[in-house]
Amino acid sequence: MSKIKLTGSNSGYVEISSAADAGNLTLALPTSGTVLLSNTDNVFSGITTFTGLNITDDVTFNGASYNVLWDKSDNQLEFGDNAKLSFGASSDLQLYHDASDSHIANTTGVFYIQNTGDLRIRVDNTDAAIHCVRNGAVEVHHAGNKKFETTNTGAVVTGICTATSFSGSGENLTRTTQLSHRNLIINGAMLVAQRGTSSTSGPYTTIDRMACSFGGYDEAITQAQVDVASGTTPYSLGFRKAFKITNGNQTNGLGSNDIVEALRYRVESQDMANCGWNYTDSNSFITLSFWVKSSVSFNMKGYFFHHDGTAQSYPLETGTLSANTWTKIERTIPGNSNVTFDNNNEVGLTFSFGVYGSNYSSANPPVNQWITYSSATLTNPSATTWYTTNDATLEFTGLQLEVGEQATPFEHRSFAEELNRCKRYFQSSFPSDVAPQNGYYATNGGASAGYAGATCFSANNARSPQIYYATEMRAQPTVTLYASSNSDTAGKWGIYSAGSGWTTPTSHQIDYFSNRGFGVRYSSASFGTVGESYLYRGMWTADAEI
Repeated sequence: MSKIKLTGSNSGYVEISSAADAGNLTLALPTSGTVLLSNTDNVFSGITTFTGLNITDDVTFNGASYNVLWDKSDNQLEFGDNAKLSFGASSDLQLYHDASDSHIANTTGVFYIQNTGDLRIRVDNTDAAIHCVRNGAVEVHHAGNKKFETTNTGAVVTGICTATSFSGSGENLTRTTQLSHRNLIINGAMLVAQRGTSSTSGPYTTIDRMACSFGGYDEAITQAQVDVASGTTPYSLGFRKAFKITNGNQTNGLGSNDIVEALRYRVESQDMANCGWNYTDSNSFITLSFWVKSSVSFNMKGYFFHHDGTAQSYPLETGTLSANTWTKIERTIPGNSNVTFDNNNEVGLTFSFGVYGSNYSSANPPVNQWITYSSATLTNPSATTWYTTNDATLEFTGLQLEVGEQATPFEHRSFAEELNRCKRYFQSSFPSDVAPQNGYYATNGGASAGYAGATCFSANNARSPQIYYATEMRAQPTVTLYASSNSDTAGKWGIYSAGSGWTTPTSHQIDYFSNRGFGVRYSSASFGTVGESYLYRGMWTADAEI
């Protein structure tokens, strides 16, 4: 062993010693034996004070159980499992990782996270689970989609809000999406078919409120109410009926004037008051959703058309529909300052989906934006795939139109409620699923139906009492009469008199009719005595569709 000793005037010394065999180095104070620095195999121990220390390699700080390493190659200070970064006189704040989880532990006071800009908490490298906007909203996201947002007036929840209870008075429980009666579409589940379940004509000839319109078309179109197959997604969601359109055998391509509006729906203007479309702010959205199935793969086209004021069109597309697959379509339509609705019973809004020739779309308007309507700017031209495929089909169900930016689950209403709503636009004296026809009761087990009394009010003239509708209709309807017995003349009601039996009047006409009811006036030589009563029989329909 070799030593170097530095002595002073007060008998003190500093001793530097090294072991010749190992090369270890010890720096020690006087005979008290205090070791300032001991180097054993490049591990330094003892009491050290350094000023301006520059270490050019890795440094390990050994703890009693856990270590901390300065890793030169990675340029980082590495804390081993359970080695803690501690702050505060009593270790009030600790940051560490155990073998499984990471921890930020604060044991006293308030824990602050502060930033001068936006603050984002992410679940991966891209999507923010929580986004705090500087001096603005707090957003909560689910799978990348915003579900909750604070506003200057409260908060907005997108989607279904489930709560065990609500508190507050009624006027303070406001909502942009209604909990009920939110669907502006009548008969969206395709349950009611007052005109019958199948037809080869249009537009309103089967399912109530649903129109199939076609023009310039050289083959037959069939529209029908059909069952939704069990085991499909719509069936599992409670849909049992669908509106089906079948293309006839095609021999020609899609001409410029050809159009098949497979599904067309019109909404009364006064029913659109709550949509807010005459604004351009964040509250002026309305969302359409429905299920559709096509027998062939194609991109179905469509449009929204605003009738009141300045005519506006909003072309849109479904995207490519997979063949024989039910697809959920959701489209949110923004507000437009040019879109207003009159508070009346006329048509305010039309939307349609189908295939369209170039004369309906020759301008190739942009999709997903409002445009001022002019000739041929309803929508874009359609591919001919569906149109030119023999017996191609389209099926629709679950049609819903609602205020807001989000499609909510379909609002199922009872058959009775849907039927009553449909009767504002069409009603009849036939059973609710029977196509109006002459002689229906005679061919279905009965001689006649619809008996009532008529009174002779002048020579050869009689008048029925007022026949009231089940509900007030949208407007004064078009009334059509049907003979209830095959022995009566088609389109005319029979009259019974004691002297002549059942006869068909010489003439008859709809009398004193309105949107609440109608009567019938008869002329016949069989009528004689004023005030005499007669029996009549017949069926009727009243149509006030828009």
